[in-house]
Amino acid sequence: MNLSYFFDHFELRADERLLLRNAQAVHLGPRTFDFLLCLVSNHQKVLSKDEILQTVWPGMVVEENNLTVQTSALRKILGSHAIATLTGRGYQFSLPVSHTASPPPPSENKHSTIAVMPFKVLGKQSDLHFLADGLLEDVIALLARMSGFLIISQSTTQAYENTNLGLPEIAKQLQVQYTVLGSVRRVGDLIRVNVQLANAYTGQVLWSGRFESAPHHSHDLQEDIARGVLSELEPELIKAEIAHIRRQRPKNPDAWAHYHEALGALAQHGWSEIGLRNARHQLDNSIEIDPQFGLAQAHLSLLTALSRNIGLLPHSDEIQAKALQAAHKAIELDPGNSEVMGYAGCALCDLGHTQQGMVTLQAALRLNPSNAQAQVAHGAALVMMNELENGIAQMRLGMRISPNDRRRGFWLWILSCFLLRAERPEHALEEARNAIQHDTRFHLGHVAQAAALDRLGKTELAQQALIQARTIRPALSIEEIAHSHGKKIAARMALIWFDHSNGLN
Repeated sequence: MNLSYFFDHFELRADERLLLRNAQAVHLGPRTFDFLLCLVSNHQKVLSKDEILQTVWPGMVVEENNLTVQTSALRKILGSHAIATLTGRGYQFSLPVSHTASPPPPSENKHSTIAVMPFKVLGKQSDLHFLADGLLEDVIALLARMSGFLIISQSTTQAYENTNLGLPEIAKQLQVQYTVLGSVRRVGDLIRVNVQLANAYTGQVLWSGRFESAPHHSHDLQEDIARGVLSELEPELIKAEIAHIRRQRPKNPDAWAHYHEALGALAQHGWSEIGLRNARHQLDNSIEIDPQFGLAQAHLSLLTALSRNIGLLPHSDEIQAKALQAAHKAIELDPGNSEVMGYAGCALCDLGHTQQGMVTLQAALRLNPSNAQAQVAHGAALVMMNELENGIAQMRLGMRISPNDRRRGFWLWILSCFLLRAERPEHALEEARNAIQHDTRFHLGHVAQAAALDRLGKTELAQQALIQARTIRPALSIEEIAHSHGKKIAARMALIWFDHSNGLN
């Protein structure tokens, strides 16, 4: 999306940070460009010196004669009448301005588009402008890692920082479906950030959140808040997109629509048999439409491997081959995508190709160290290679990166199983209960709880936990538990396999 302003025989391309005169590039320094963009994007009004200083030199102490120098430089390029100086009031761009927001070249991609608008600073503290600009940059960078969405660049949205345009008009110009709006203010000793996700055209608020932090309690306040925002914003964006797809219900939804439906199946049903089955079905549909869709191939590979390993799919050569083929295809198609490499690497490890899986996961983490799924999967792979404590520590790191992740219940269950292996049943019990709390529909969390209680000698409570697992999944069997938890735990569960329908073992 390229936002361009036209005046006289000039074109100012905000997204590319480029000024053209008769289609020829004009060299501008970074501050000069920022000053020009500030004036042009607010050409309808007079800008005070303070407004310009806060926009072009946010949070910095600069001499006012900087404005005089920049104004003089621009007048030499644009003409002496391009910028008006209004004594006692400020500056205004004088040339007639028109602007357009041109979409990218046509393509078959049907990503939904998001604009993160500049965070408003409520109050006069200059240091908050640094934080607001940093949050805008960080949230855009983090959202840009989400597959299936296009994010408008920071330089484009920043051009609307002081605009009088309403949200629908901005949405029309930028052609976006969603906007992220935020504000920053100081409340006592805390810094408070309010964030909203809105339908860009209607202004309907789809989600709102509030984040607070004390500066002296954080080594990196900006990063902490940005990650906190994203951890809650990402699932809400996915929910909004799924709702949008379901409202439209096109006859031939595209590959991305099926991919989001797969995420919706897991969100709706959790890591249950029906949730995993429906998700795999949607991913199959996605790949049928676009066999070159690497993310769908990688995700299908992982969900197939996981379903097989927890007993929801048979351990057949055909299923093993399908999952391996999808993982290898995903790596071939999109080796520069951290999410693809994270899913494919985890699938390879789960399918017994641990060395290749580790190499793939390491590649995912080089591409994006904040890929929580790859961190957790790499930690799990370390455990499988007998680096128990290092692996557990890395799994916990991955979960800290994404504290509200929709996959957290599954991750906590795996962690619980590894803690049992490390002979730490009290910690295993704690994480099993956390897994249940995060996803009450996931039966294996209750099995892990039963195994931990049994290890602690609390047989009656273990039996009750196992009954709860079988209530959630009536088809649960000892054979399934052997696949998901190992033969030793399965043998212990067989001893307390109480038939709660007639009171017999």
